[in-house]
Amino acid sequence: MTPQELAAELGQIGEELSDPQSILTELGSEITESMKRNVPVDTGALKQSIGYVVNGNTIEFAMLEYGFFQNYGVLPSYNTSSYHKPFGNEFGGITQPTVSPFGIGMGFRNRSFGLPARKFFDYDNILNTITDGIASFTEDF
Repeated sequence: MTPQELAAELGQIGEELSDPQSILTELGSEITESMKRNVPVDTGALKQSIGYVVNGNTIEFAMLEYGFFQNYGVLPSYNTSSYHKPFGNEFGGITQPTVSPFGIGMGFRNRSFGLPARKFFDYDNILNTITDGIASFTEDF
């Protein structure tokens, strides 16, 4: 390789990294497709809302707000001695129904409040995918 060819390749790397939209677009597409494959589907609204936008040298991912609750869960914190009341109202909140002391059901079945985590994305994996993608792009030159 001549010094002129090396300089031309380094210039090309510099141009691509100064305007990384094509790299970020490719990575954004890959990441959102992975998220869409793994998202839990009920109505399909969350899956349809997953997307990304590239602005200069940044990439932003977007989805409906409840996607974060689906991914991380919102189970109440409680222990064996007390139950956390997740909802409040003027009547003192909603508690989990109980069985009468005589063992006769009160017409309710036992329920628990909250939403378990149903992971479909991981922040660290997204970050690693982006950094590895940029690193592999620079290795190609």
